[in-house]
Amino acid sequence: MVGAFNLFSFYSSCVCEEVQMKDIRMRDFGLVLTTVFNLFMAGCASAGSGGDMSGISGAGAGLNPRNTDDTRAAQDAIGAAQDAVLPNEVDQLYARARELAEAAIRADTLNPLAYRLAGIASIGTEDYEDAGAYLEKAIELRPLYEFELVAVREQAWMNLYQQGTPYVQTGDYETAIQFFEWANDIYKGRPEANVILGQIYAQLRDHDAAIANLNKAIAFAGSETMLQADSATANSWKEQLQPLPLLRAQVFADAGRFEQAIGTYRQLSAADPADVELKRGLAAILMEIGEDAEATSVYIDMLEMSGLDSETLFSVGVGFYQSSDYRRAAEAFGKAAAASVNDRDAIEMWARSLQLDSAYSAIPVVAERWTELDPNGQNAWLILAQAANQNGDTETTQEVISVIENLSFIVSDLQLRRLGNGGAEVRGSLVNKNLEEGDVINLRFIFYSDDGAPIGSVVETIAAGQIDRTQVFNLQFDSAEQVGGYGYTPG
Repeated sequence: MVGAFNLFSFYSSCVCEEVQMKDIRMRDFGLVLTTVFNLFMAGCASAGSGGDMSGISGAGAGLNPRNTDDTRAAQDAIGAAQDAVLPNEVDQLYARARELAEAAIRADTLNPLAYRLAGIASIGTEDYEDAGAYLEKAIELRPLYEFELVAVREQAWMNLYQQGTPYVQTGDYETAIQFFEWANDIYKGRPEANVILGQIYAQLRDHDAAIANLNKAIAFAGSETMLQADSATANSWKEQLQPLPLLRAQVFADAGRFEQAIGTYRQLSAADPADVELKRGLAAILMEIGEDAEATSVYIDMLEMSGLDSETLFSVGVGFYQSSDYRRAAEAFGKAAAASVNDRDAIEMWARSLQLDSAYSAIPVVAERWTELDPNGQNAWLILAQAANQNGDTETTQEVISVIENLSFIVSDLQLRRLGNGGAEVRGSLVNKNLEEGDVINLRFIFYSDDGAPIGSVVETIAAGQIDRTQVFNLQFDSAEQVGGYGYTPG
């Protein structure tokens, strides 16, 4: 027994310390930005919302348009461009119309008609920033144009928005941004471009641009345009705008603007106390800035809530673990493991939390579940051996140490990342203990639903490296179903 215990002491020195947070599967630390494309799809625009005369009823007509030789010639060129068929001819006619309209502006800088024609011609030449500036100036000089031009501007906006859409879908955000920015140059009477720009910039971590666009989109919710829109359009806009305050809070947090993030989270949470995502985000930021006591209070509140999914419960467990409240961490991870019965990561953290809480009597049943899903995970066996030793179970202690000594390879650092639309990625490492270099190791990873039913598997094949050499591996499981848990069997 003395020899066995000494051996155990050697091994246990590796696992009796608090595990570093970088080694925990950080499934949600509250600062993860909303997926761009998912929100974008809810923001697909449709025509037909704008053009209410009530918005300009008291503005007055403004300055009268003056027709000159240049404006008449510009109008003729625009009409000819609209009738032309050949692309080169269309381009040339719009370019000529723009030259004539700009000549009319130089001759009379207060002629609203000249700016109107220059704006329309610039749309034709695809100089959208200039087009927007010309049209805004035309409306400034003659407010009546706001209504008269709305159809032209909104159609141009729609064309640009739709042109930008495929680039979001393919991940070419730089090009997508250009189209959506052009859309906003042309027309500011709709929120969709700001919605998607806010999300794209957030994804690219351009925090200032993200917040600027999100603020514009959020402000649109109280606009006259929103209030006067038909019910279908208004409901569509409401759906698109609803997640943006939370996204803004996440951007604040990602930018390190924690006070603004906390203020936003508190405001949103006060309006919706039952929203778990808001509580999780708030607690994560509080923990990040060292406000452990307040963060713990939020996590305690969450732990007492019913119906939480395994992901949320896992994040609560991480929060308690970070604050060294291992009893509550164990409770949260245990609930996460109950919500998804084969969640290997939750089970691991449950066992680790029990170990750090010195709850040795509760460890064996949890650690055994861990070893079933992770049979070559040395740490699982070590924690089981330590618990058996602390519980005075000499026979089990020796049996487990024997298992550890006979492991031909060790699997460690396993982390699961669930994919948004189903499936998952797993990363980990493998250390060869006594195999011949080049020997083939097959690890069959099995993935489960929350209720423990298998939904598929992936075989990861690894050629053993030199003794004690660490090899990192990554694998992906493709599935339409959401992954609840996972484990592997060596072969």
